[in-house]
Amino acid sequence: MGLNRLMLVKKTAVSGGDNAFIMTMGQQSGQYGYSRNNGNYGEVTGDVTHDGRAVTLVMLSYYGGWLDVAFKEEGVTSGSYNINLNITPLETGVTVPLTVGKISYIGVNVGFYTYVQRVPSNISSMFTSANVDKKFKVEIIFN
Repeated sequence: MGLNRLMLVKKTAVSGGDNAFIMTMGQQSGQYGYSRNNGNYGEVTGDVTHDGRAVTLVMLSYYGGWLDVAFKEEGVTSGSYNINLNITPLETGVTVPLTVGKISYIGVNVGFYTYVQRVPSNISSMFTSANVDKKFKVEIIFN
């Protein structure tokens, strides 16, 4: 009976394994992370899907206490989601969750965008010059 309950656990739409981004931390001036929006720094690999549609990370960038988050979802051009992030430095393997909240579609160039103000220190400490060129697993959890 325990095995049956184990098999019925609902998996989140984007979590774990091959359905996560691997971000190589980049830097542009005082900004750290990844961006293909108003800058071109950092790198991202990984095939991520949500409801069968490809998800592309556009930005995960920290600057002055603010964390910008943006992604595109193939074929989706409106609406909003509630999301969380799990960020795991591959060097330590310790996952740090972050509640992002509502993220809305704002346009074709950026897709879904929001920012988190007053980022907890266990997240902001990842986005520093000491971590440039280090790899981080980034999971988007759609609630």
